[in-house]
Amino acid sequence: MNVTDWYPIQFKPILKEKIWGGQQLKTFLSKTDQDLPFGESWEIADLSNGQSIITNGALEGKTLGEVMSAFAKAVLGASVVERFGEKFPLLIKYIDAADDLSVQLHPDDILAEQLHNGKGKTEMWYILKAEPGAQLIIGFDGEMTPEKFDASVANGTVNDNLQYLDVKAGDSFFISAGLIHAIGKGIVLAEIQQTSDITYRVFDYNRKQPDGSLRDLHIDHARKALNYTNPDDYILEHNPTTIGAQVLKHCPFFKTDITLLDHTPYTIDRTDSFTVLMMVAGEMVCTHQGEAYHLSLGETLLIPADCTSVSIEGVDAKFLEVYL
Repeated sequence: MNVTDWYPIQFKPILKEKIWGGQQLKTFLSKTDQDLPFGESWEIADLSNGQSIITNGALEGKTLGEVMSAFAKAVLGASVVERFGEKFPLLIKYIDAADDLSVQLHPDDILAEQLHNGKGKTEMWYILKAEPGAQLIIGFDGEMTPEKFDASVANGTVNDNLQYLDVKAGDSFFISAGLIHAIGKGIVLAEIQQTSDITYRVFDYNRKQPDGSLRDLHIDHARKALNYTNPDDYILEHNPTTIGAQVLKHCPFFKTDITLLDHTPYTIDRTDSFTVLMMVAGEMVCTHQGEAYHLSLGETLLIPADCTSVSIEGVDAKFLEVYL
């Protein structure tokens, strides 16, 4: 494997069937032509149960894990490798919730290491599409204590104590480790998260899987991870009509800006970190060394740290720019 000139990298989506999945990854984001209940499209993944495969350029056919093993500093940037190691530190997804996802939460790095020898999961969401009346669950509605939580689990009233938020396209939210949450039905969103697939289900509506069984709950682990107090930073504000880049969320695990283009070219030229572009509206063209990469709604591009001076053009195109 040899790369002399780094370039923007594209991947084949990894589609995950889910009990709550629908058809929006096919009809809205054009990820597949299969009529299956896909709930997630893993756009960039470096996990044992999901390895992104490169679809363009000199690295075509290689997995992200293979490329990270050989070229971690060139892809991530030396400072990112120093902080996060040689595994790609983020999992990039699109999610289609045709039905309610389970009420759940995720551990932080310390607990995930102790219990699973893995990474924690802090994440953020950007809403691409929401049916009228669609809601998210984020945090508790009112005061919560360990004793009150245990009682609500025992008597099946967890949902009565949760905070429900109406949402629309363009809304964005930050879900820190330990924050109880759920994506409601009728929502399509972009998700940026730590490279982790650890979830603690607290309530799953008593629905049955195709074989008639109920999905496992993880109450004991959830008690250890749960934040009983709602944080004050879960709603991410931005002006949807502002031209140029705005900060959505900068945290220790990722930095995400949202950018709206007009007729002025936009340049990505950072060398200390990779950059992920997620198209959330319109179309745009990224150009590097004369090669054009066309992106439309729902498409994703990875710009390695050693790939500099990528020019972006588009009118009324909007994208998430993710880096470290």
